[in-house]
Amino acid sequence: MCLFMACSKIGPSMSKTEQNLKVNLKKEPVSLDPRKGNDMAASQLHFMLFEGLLKLNPDLTLSPAQAKSYDISDDRKTYTFHLGETTWSDGTAVTAYDFEKSWKSMLNPVFPCPDAYLLYSIKNAKLAKKGEVPLYQVGITSKDAKTLVVELEYPAPFFLQTVASSVFLPVNFQLDAKEPDWAGSCKNFISNGPFILKEWKLNQEIVLEKNSRYRQAKEVKLDRLSFEIIDNESTVLYLYSSGHFDLVGTPLSFIPSMLHHDAEKKKLLQFFPVATTKFLAFNTANFPFNNANIRRAFAYAINRKEIVEHISQLSQKEALTVIPPALLPPGQPDLFTDNDQIQAKEFLQKGLQELQVRPEDLNISFMYCSSAVNQSIAQELQDRWLKILGVEVNLENIEFKLLHERSKKAAFSIGLFAWLADYSDPMNILERFQDKTSHRNYSKWQNESYNLLLQQALNASSQHAYLQKVKEAEQFLVDEMPITGLYHDNYVFLIQPHVEGFAISPLGHIYFDKISLKPH
Repeated sequence: MCLFMACSKIGPSMSKTEQNLKVNLKKEPVSLDPRKGNDMAASQLHFMLFEGLLKLNPDLTLSPAQAKSYDISDDRKTYTFHLGETTWSDGTAVTAYDFEKSWKSMLNPVFPCPDAYLLYSIKNAKLAKKGEVPLYQVGITSKDAKTLVVELEYPAPFFLQTVASSVFLPVNFQLDAKEPDWAGSCKNFISNGPFILKEWKLNQEIVLEKNSRYRQAKEVKLDRLSFEIIDNESTVLYLYSSGHFDLVGTPLSFIPSMLHHDAEKKKLLQFFPVATTKFLAFNTANFPFNNANIRRAFAYAINRKEIVEHISQLSQKEALTVIPPALLPPGQPDLFTDNDQIQAKEFLQKGLQELQVRPEDLNISFMYCSSAVNQSIAQELQDRWLKILGVEVNLENIEFKLLHERSKKAAFSIGLFAWLADYSDPMNILERFQDKTSHRNYSKWQNESYNLLLQQALNASSQHAYLQKVKEAEQFLVDEMPITGLYHDNYVFLIQPHVEGFAISPLGHIYFDKISLKPH
């Protein structure tokens, strides 16, 4: 820590002559195939290696990327994308067929794509994923090598935003047919983004280099990026303070917890609001959270301000809405009251009467993934619920993989989760509750009146009418409480002074192609 404080004041003395950025990565990405890996760290790498039809800017506007332009039909249900003259890293042309084959492959019922639901606004996409119609009936067609036509089920105001998300990135369809395991090593890896995969030592390092064939290669400043895989916060802090790492932060790595609690050292951190939320999911499929009043009681008893100020301590905003503020215009009102003990007790009594049980009959467990912050949150909530509601909750500290396996099987009472929006529209959060069988619907909650509100939003005649229905749907969720937010999060970074051009979107996308290193 002495070394950290010294270096944070004067900076490392070494001089860099090359544009070689060194970054910590806390774990291996799930997959470098953008169709398969949906964890936050993997998505960062996907955007560095691949580029889609459109590109999301830090201010959430869209720019042409592999598509030089697009047309929208009068009924807003047909999109025609015109591709530019771009190439893959092996020199072959990027074509509409690459996009068509990539997107349709994710809709194959046997293909392991965790985020295939993002394509469901496309005609027959959901039916194809269920195996009810053949893939050729999906509304994705290559008119020719440079023209892609997409037909939608309904006018989707958010469709272009989804096109800019990582799941819509293309893979080389000829390589994918010939070498299905191409994404597992450098040997056959072909990409079309700002960087190429140069080296991959499992559980050690991933090295990317500038893609000379990228359409805007002249604007990319970095020559090389080294992602060193280290899952030890003390080691990471030491390496950053000694000048080895240029950049440390979420979601690629963690900010060492020792920095959370020291006001002086905390000044070195840089905060960026993103559309991510830490929340509790109540399992509505089982007793006792099949009762809405029991869910409300547990939600209203929480003191979110206490958690933000004394546990997480990274300037987060208490989550009194479902939709993260980053996805909506500023000044949105809170939708319920934090730390409302009177309401919590009233809801509990109503729920107990409806279930005809006593507090000691509830038998509730709370599962969470291991980390210092999560452990403290779990203990705070356990104490809070016992103090306010008189209900004892058992804590279960489990591994990340098991957490999600149990959530899929509805084998829990309360779970601690976090999510990050996939595209820049509130519908990305709201649509997760349409189908109780969805792996993103941790609460297994479904309601036809709620689904009707979403359908009305999609059929709205104007953006104002659309947002109005979105707010009604959000309030419906808050009233029913299948989940309750703890806080809307920030991404937090330690960034060396010689790093220039760092930018991040509210969706957590770091623009590595804009970063450069000045001599020091």
